[in-house]
Amino acid sequence: MSNSNSTFQTAEATCKGHVDKLCDLIADSVLDACISADSASRVACEVLATKGHIIVAGEITCSQRVDVKFIVRRTLEKVGYKSGRFRISVYLHQQSRDIAAGVDTAWEARPDAPDGYSSADSYDQIGAGDQGTVYGYATNENRAMLPTPLLYAQRICKKLDECRTTRLIKGIKPDGKAQVTVEYQGLKPVRVSAVVVSIQHDKNMTREALEQAVRLHVLTPVFNDFPLDDQTTILINPSGRFVEGGPDADTGLTGRKLCVDTYGGIGGLGGGALSGKDPTKVDRSGAYMAR
Repeated sequence: MSNSNSTFQTAEATCKGHVDKLCDLIADSVLDACISADSASRVACEVLATKGHIIVAGEITCSQRVDVKFIVRRTLEKVGYKSGRFRISVYLHQQSRDIAAGVDTAWEARPDAPDGYSSADSYDQIGAGDQGTVYGYATNENRAMLPTPLLYAQRICKKLDECRTTRLIKGIKPDGKAQVTVEYQGLKPVRVSAVVVSIQHDKNMTREALEQAVRLHVLTPVFNDFPLDDQTTILINPSGRFVEGGPDADTGLTGRKLCVDTYGGIGGLGGGALSGKDPTKVDRSGAYMAR
């Protein structure tokens, strides 16, 4: 079905229990709690997860006390992991005075800045807590205005999470990811070339039962508006057994799956990490504005 003018784009997405995205979710949960308690909070939170351990570190300035260990345990339980199996270590201190000074008053708003700047809005007078290179764009390929391979990879993972929490598919676990390859003719996506799904499962679940359930309850509804065809390659757990997953099997870090939340690697990607950062960090606020 392909022709010489075809090109192919691939993107991946992850389920909530993927160890890197688990770290992002914990960091953002800490950020949410801080912002809820104090809207002027300064937060730079990083997380590492490995077998039996969750480590939270960073710089947080918040006028209210936030129980970080409780937030970590609650997030683990929400995702589907038993929080009691993890030792949680927290290493946090306040934002440095030098960085805080740059955020408290922007260069343009300081007395020695060039003339011509004035604003009565206090938020217009604050500076940035970091520099950053920010990319953003939209595409008319679909209503979500995102690259088509990323859109469907994200939908697959969202559906997997939904099927697990509702027990529509019994026996699947939190860790998983998907990859979608789409064939383009010029700038137009014309068909799905390949789909790869990897999902953690109970040791008693057969590969045949898993594949049947994923095809029926995940792929069929996800690709309802952009159907797969007879030539689409579909691989479900191609490596075989996937019983051990999450932090028991891998080590995760915040910021290692930025492409999953941006453009799937198809567009540019700036420095920094969106997770666990308050809006004074340019990589977060700038990405919002660019989008």
